[in-house]
Amino acid sequence: MVSRRTILVTGGAGFIGSNFIHYINKTEPEIFIVNLDALTYAANLDNLKNLLAPSQYIFIHGNLCDEQLV
Repeated sequence: MVSRRTILVTGGAGFIGSNFIHYINKTEPEIFIVNLDALTYAANLDNLKNLLAPSQYIFIHGNLCDEQLV
């Protein structure tokens, strides 16, 4: 049995993070993506509105320094 892999992307609403999420979403459809972003000045959730497999992705608004959240 193959287990489902999950990756955590921090800052995924920024330019680099959102492009990485699009790439993984397109090329590795078996990977579930968790995007943790504080939505500061460089973030834009519109960068992620056209994912090919949105069911393979979840967004969490929060800060990486929040140990309980992470």
